[in-house]
Amino acid sequence: MSNPFPTPHLWNADEHFSAEVARLPLPPRVIVYEDDYSEKMCSVNTDEAQASMKLADAGDQVGLNFMAFGELVRPLVRLFLLTSLVDYAPATVHTYYKGLRVIPERSLVAIAVSEPATLRSKWPALATGLSHEATTVFKRFVSFLCLVGFGHWDHRHQTLVSGLPAPRRDSYAAVRSGDCFLEIEEEAALVRWIDQATASFSSMSKSDLRVAALVVCSYQFGMRPKQLGTLRKRDCEIRISKEDGMPSVYLTFRTLKQQDVQASRLPLLRKVKREWAPLIAATYGLLSDAPSSAYFFGFGNRKVLSAALISKLDEILPGRGRVAYDLRHSMVQRMVDAGASQEEVAAALGHTHLKTGLVYFRASANQAELVNKALGLSETYQTVAKIASERFISEHELSALKGEQQIAGVPHGIPIAGIGGCKTGQPSCPNNPVTACYGCPKFMPVRDLALHEQVLNDFRGVVNEFRVSGTGDQESPAYLQLRRTIAEVQSVIAQLEGGDDN
Repeated sequence: MSNPFPTPHLWNADEHFSAEVARLPLPPRVIVYEDDYSEKMCSVNTDEAQASMKLADAGDQVGLNFMAFGELVRPLVRLFLLTSLVDYAPATVHTYYKGLRVIPERSLVAIAVSEPATLRSKWPALATGLSHEATTVFKRFVSFLCLVGFGHWDHRHQTLVSGLPAPRRDSYAAVRSGDCFLEIEEEAALVRWIDQATASFSSMSKSDLRVAALVVCSYQFGMRPKQLGTLRKRDCEIRISKEDGMPSVYLTFRTLKQQDVQASRLPLLRKVKREWAPLIAATYGLLSDAPSSAYFFGFGNRKVLSAALISKLDEILPGRGRVAYDLRHSMVQRMVDAGASQEEVAAALGHTHLKTGLVYFRASANQAELVNKALGLSETYQTVAKIASERFISEHELSALKGEQQIAGVPHGIPIAGIGGCKTGQPSCPNNPVTACYGCPKFMPVRDLALHEQVLNDFRGVVNEFRVSGTGDQESPAYLQLRRTIAEVQSVIAQLEGGDDN
């Protein structure tokens, strides 16, 4: 009986490719996978997914359209993506799909029918013009060819494939440049907003309360949007102090984004800052009748959550274009600048490798720069937020105010008085007088440049004491408040010097 197929060396590339595709095993009829956002098991019937299929991903759906590929490569691409779904998350499979869309189909055929020994010489031409992401997907595709024994490929060639070059990509370019870090005035505005939100949470709508809680967790813990979204009611523990009745709030969230699936499930326990705990506790109270599996922030979709958080950050920090990852990077940099170790940074970020956080140590300022930052002298921090809603007053106008509206105090042992008035009155202010007044929309600074300059010098002296005593910890609330206050005092001085006192 004659051989129905011609000998391989007489085939052209397409015939060779089609013959090898025909030899491939069929995928499982049903592929089961988990959407870790909704914590639900999902399935795909591969018989029905001939032309396209949809995958659940973070409360949403992503589509794979196999008809977007030519008839020749479509069966192999489909098998590659379906097989990947067995071992990887839907988001990863969708990334593979997008990568394959930009790789020329002739390149896919050429690599599939090539001799492994010629791979290194052919690779530069096949991968030219591809991005880092697309090249990574291309390499993963070749690894798949090794896995299924396509043509001349087999498991022995995996090492050869892993050594293929790819365009360099600096994942931490924004960290190295510092663009992702909140500037001092941004941090001051954000913390002030959180303080005000905590003081007024009882009058907030449910949606506003949840978004405010999002901002707190994103800022304090540097949580990714998916970590925020997957937080459940059961992940929040509240303990009420017997002494003052104040709540202590503990949150447990997933590590995520680990190559090891089990490592991605490791819990990270965090305690909410005591001053902000009432706001988080109030958010928990919205779930009193909800099951333990209810989404803590009420968002069943990561994209919707991210959009809500970005919208609120745009409102707090207009024109800055900040996102959750900027708050995450800034949180880590505060830790590093304050002297945190590699182990502490890795624990805070949920990293399994210590070297991942090294970039933050390289980006960290030296001690002199830290002092300059705290003193408000560094050029990076010269541009501070204008206090647009403030109204400067004269000494005569100040003396005419009620006693409770005339601001005075002894912050850090420094007696300060006569700097301005308060529209509400100090007895009604929940914040520490003087240190909290600068930058407050209710503050009415007096038109006395020398007085404000003296306040600035006094506060700088306190910061120097922090440094000398070794307590200049940027995680310290007192130290951070001093930094914010110095920046706000400088803003008042800059306006007086510029003649802008309206």
